[in-house]
Amino acid sequence: MKKIEIFDDEDSISIEDNILTTSIDFSIEAKEFEVSSSIKDDCYLNKQKYQYKISTDPIEVYIRLLESSSEPPLVYSVKDGVVLKEDKSLTGEENTLKKEVEWNKVVLASSPELLFFILSRHPEVISRNEYRRFLRQTYQRIRLGLTKIEEMLKEKDDTGLEISEGDYGNRLWYTDGETSEKILKKRVEYVENNFKKPLFSEKSSDYCGLSEYEFQESSSILRHIDYLLSEKEKSSSEIHGEQKKNYWHWVGYIWTVIVNLITIGVVVAIYDKIYESFEIIIVSILVLIYLSVQSLLMTYGSTTITLGFALDTEFKNIKKLLGKDLTKSDIEKTQEAKKEADKSMVKMYINATFLFIIYLIALYYLFGAF
Repeated sequence: MKKIEIFDDEDSISIEDNILTTSIDFSIEAKEFEVSSSIKDDCYLNKQKYQYKISTDPIEVYIRLLESSSEPPLVYSVKDGVVLKEDKSLTGEENTLKKEVEWNKVVLASSPELLFFILSRHPEVISRNEYRRFLRQTYQRIRLGLTKIEEMLKEKDDTGLEISEGDYGNRLWYTDGETSEKILKKRVEYVENNFKKPLFSEKSSDYCGLSEYEFQESSSILRHIDYLLSEKEKSSSEIHGEQKKNYWHWVGYIWTVIVNLITIGVVVAIYDKIYESFEIIIVSILVLIYLSVQSLLMTYGSTTITLGFALDTEFKNIKKLLGKDLTKSDIEKTQEAKKEADKSMVKMYINATFLFIIYLIALYYLFGAF
């Protein structure tokens, strides 16, 4: 059974099953996402970068492959949407890549979490009401399809055929544990001809409204939709708490501006009190040294923040490769650190702007002294 975790603040999805660990990281503005997957307890890593677009009538998502690589060692099979191998006799894998670099519809049964996540992140294309309506319609379509399958089993089967859920999803089969090859062969033909073909063929009068793959994945799709529909809007206390935090953030920014204005006032006042060219030159040089030190400290701080998050990402990848799950505490700490880093970066940009103004003032007086 798949374990799916959605990290809204990081625009990412983590998917884990019995074999693979997969993370999907989205760049919402660019309408791109990167898929990193690895077999559990294996250091081999596959990465694919996709671009996506949304159709509104009907609601559909299309994707195409931009980049594909594997490591170690790092080898690219697709770059900039172009398959790199040029052999005329393409292997099966290369044929698949040739198809993937073209626009392809995201099939519900293959990637429901991807489909729903993309739609939820673009309210400018699909409103929240339309998004929830789409979820509800999909849910009802699957439930109705399952009901039709159950009704057909009751009406036309007397051999004990039933819907069962296993490690690989739902299936139409028997639970009596029969192992005879002859009987199994007859059962396969019976199920295929009397149920699968009429139920899952769109041309059939008994079509249940689902593809066979949708039926197979129906339980996991319904669970995921249940989870998405049950998500509550933020409570008034949560909204108030966020507003309070934002208030203090803005107070911090305003205070930073005030401090910088005072600093500029002090610099101008100092220049107003000195008249000798030598004194002006000395003060200007001291101011420029001060500005250089401040600029160096800001650059160091910015680089440290970037390096810290880069290392955090690499450690997370190592943890996934070792088959260890990220804890809720790990995720919350990273999210909180990013918020604080963003706050610090805003203050840094404010300081940098005022330092540049002081720099211009110092240069003006310095050149005026000659």
